[in-house]
Amino acid sequence: RKNPHFCSTCIEMSPPGGATMVVGVLFADIRGFTTASEDADPVVLAKLLRRFYGCAEQALFPEAIIDKLIGDEVMALYLTPLLPDRNIPDLMIQQAKKLLTSIGYGGAEGPFVNVGVGLDYGEAFVGNIGDRAVYDFTAIGDVVNTAARLQGHAKSGEIVASSRVVIDGVTGKRTQLKLKGKRLPEVAYRISAA
Repeated sequence: RKNPHFCSTCIEMSPPGGATMVVGVLFADIRGFTTASEDADPVVLAKLLRRFYGCAEQALFPEAIIDKLIGDEVMALYLTPLLPDRNIPDLMIQQAKKLLTSIGYGGAEGPFVNVGVGLDYGEAFVGNIGDRAVYDFTAIGDVVNTAARLQGHAKSGEIVASSRVVIDGVTGKRTQLKLKGKRLPEVAYRISAA
């Protein structure tokens, strides 16, 4: 369900519990969706979300696991044990750009919806979290919270990546951001879709 290219028994059907590992985390969020939803037809909104989710699948599979669809937001994980020979930070930036391009950024017609992306890379607890009746395969830790907060600072068509993601050769504007709930400012990079 979270990625048809991986074994569901290994991911979703494994017992509660998990392990600490290095992961990449991507959050992509539609800008202004709550305001747009106030007077919109729910059927039209559902069609828009299906299109957005479809773009995420095309851009992020087969490497990422789409962990959650949170209303107008997608959360994806890049698990190092499943991608042993890949440069995950580089892959995350490539796929974030591919996602924004598939939405229409850089194209003649422009984006069909406004989206911002946040990226972080670091250690998290990964596994089936919860109790026996209700549990979900996900990641827990500061890296998840940081990626979500960085996404909140991304403008439409922009990727905001932590300094743990940005590698040599990536063009982006360095900035320091005060993230909600974090004691110290976060060094991050603003990267455009194109």
